[in-house]
Parts: sequence; structure tokens; C-alpha cells
Amino acid sequence: MEKHCLRFKDISVSEKMLYSLFLMTIGIGYLFGLTHLYYTHQMRDGQPGMSIQDVMIAYYGSQDKTRLGSAINGGPMELNLKSVDDKEKILAWLSTGKSKAHFEQDVAPILNRDCTGCHNGETNPSLPNLTTYEGVMDVASSKAASLPGLVKISHIHLFGIAFILLFVGRIFIYSDMSVSLKRIIVVIPFLSLLIDTTSWFITRTYPNFAYVVVGSGAIMGLSMGAQIIISLYQMWFGTRLQLSSEQQAQLKKYALVLQNWTLNGLAISKNYVLKTAPIVWRGGSQILLSFYHLFRYSLHTNLALSDAEQLKARQYTQTLQAQGYQVWFASKGWLVKKSLLSWLFLSSIDDLENYVADVIS
Repeated sequence: MEKHCLRFKDISVSEKMLYSLFLMTIGIGYLFGLTHLYYTHQMRDGQPGMSIQDVMIAYYGSQDKTRLGSAINGGPMELNLKSVDDKEKILAWLSTGKSKAHFEQDVAPILNRDCTGCHNGETNPSLPNLTTYEGVMDVASSKAASLPGLVKISHIHLFGIAFILLFVGRIFIYSDMSVSLKRIIVVIPFLSLLIDTTSWFITRTYPNFAYVVVGSGAIMGLSMGAQIIISLYQMWFGTRLQLSSEQQAQLKKYALVLQNWTLNGLAISKNYVLKTAPIVWRGGSQILLSFYHLFRYSLHTNLALSDAEQLKARQYTQTLQAQGYQVWFASKGWLVKKSLLSWLFLSSIDDLENYVADVIS
């Protein structure tokens, strides 16, 4: 006996109502999850909104890019400070150990005078509380995500999202479309989920993997959203069109026109590829060179910088940032992002100084 595969047209209205409410609830919940993600990671780099650098800091950490330092050094909170000297006192505390005694002596009076009117934990609970040393340390420290913490979040994330994808995919299987396409759409969110979670751990060592975190998360969300939208549409509006012979002939004519356009597009693309092959080759070389510098970073020993060297490093970093570069300081040196595919590792303060001299010359 031939096995009959259920489609949305075969299920009852009650089942359609149940599945629809479930899919809409999951969709709304996912949007709230994205909103929570935004508020969790935004402003880690001290700038309004959420950027790829916020994600890098969340997993990789940063020694010179704390929320407090960025907010008062060119950020939105700098104008609240009474003088440049006050800003320098806070920046000096951030770069020299962040001791509690130093905080209470030099930093707390400035924050109490200029900042705690809003940042007090009561006036606006969404703002960091700067009335205590512990509260300030939440925005003055930006370390790499802890391994035990990532393991804990990962197993909760995998278990929870996998069940959601299972139920959404099970409903989506009722849709009427190409079997091959349906299998691809069902598999993509699971693969994206696994890549996304694995990339969290890799980003702790290689910050540029934050792009993989964002990309895989976006693909998972889009594929799950596609399953929800297709399922809802086919449940209530989707029916197979019965075309007459004349309509089928007209459709074939349109298909031939589309085929000719596609062939012309492929010919143009071939010429374009031949012209841009040298550019692509240079881009590939940049990627290999970037991986080389990241490999050097992974093998390098930790740096021990004096107070004077820390001050110089901060000045050099600001100079590079003013030129449009992004710079991250880790315990082993500086990672400089020149472009999306081009990264450079500077292993000493002398290397950083020479590089800045080359940039501004």
C-alpha cells in the first residue's frame, strides 16, 4: 500500500489553529529574544547601538575598550565631566589595575558629582549603577567570556533551540513544495545553530570569528522565519494552481525568456570574473596573511607593560582609531583590523609605535 504523506490541506481546521498559534507565538518570542540580545550586548564598546565590536568584546574581551572608558573618551558621557583632568584620572585608573583604594580616592568623587544623578540604579534601572565600586567594575572590566559560563549557556541554548526547531520543522514538513528544497530548509537552522554555538568558543581566542557568530545566527533566524511564514501561508492561503494548456504554454514562454536572460547574465559574469580574478587573488592573500597574524598571536607570550608604555599604547590606539582602524589590545599584543579581511598582529610597543608612524606618514 502506498504511503500517504500528510499536507496542510489534509489536516483539520482545529489542527491548523493549534499550529498557527504555536508558530506565531514562537515568532513573537524570537523577536523578543533578539531584542534581549540587543540590550545585552549593546554599548560594550561605549558607542550607541550594537555593532560587531560589541560581539567581539562579549566573547573575546578587551583591555582598552571598556564601556566606561569608551563612554568618557570620545563617547556620549564625555561632556558630563567637568574637566579633561577628571577624564584623565578615570582613564589612568582603568589602565593601572582598577584598585578599590584608587577608585575611592580619585574616581568615586568624580562619578558622584557628574554621573550618579542618572546612574544610581533607581532613576533609570536600565543604566549601569555607578554608586558602588562593584557597579563601576561591571562597566570597567571587559574580560573574555569564561569557559564554564559558555558551557552552561551552550547546553541550555542547544537544548532549548533544538526543541523549537524540531516542532517548527515538523509543522513545516506538511508544506507542499520540492522535497529537496524542503530538506535543505529543515537542515539549515540546525547546522547554523551548531556553527553559531561552536563559534562562541572560537571567538574567545580569535575575535574575528564574531562575524561567524553573527552570520550563523542570522541564517538560523532567517531559515526558521521562512519555515514559519511558508507554513502559515500554505495552511490558510496556499493551494496548487490548476493551469490550462494555454496558461502552461504561456508559462513555458516566460521560462524561455528567463533562461535567455540567465545565459546572458552568466556570460557577463564570466567576463567580470576574469577581470576581477587578480583582485580576488589579492583578497585571498590578505585572508591567509590575517590568519598568519592570528596564529602568531596565539603563540605569543603575555606582555608586561609599564605605566608609561600603557599611556603610550592608549595614545597610539586613539591615533589609529582616528584614521579609521579598529584596534583590540589583548594580553599578548595588539590586533589591528585594517579591513574586513585584513588583520595585523603587533607583538610589542615598538611594533605599535612603528606601525603608527607608517600610517600617519
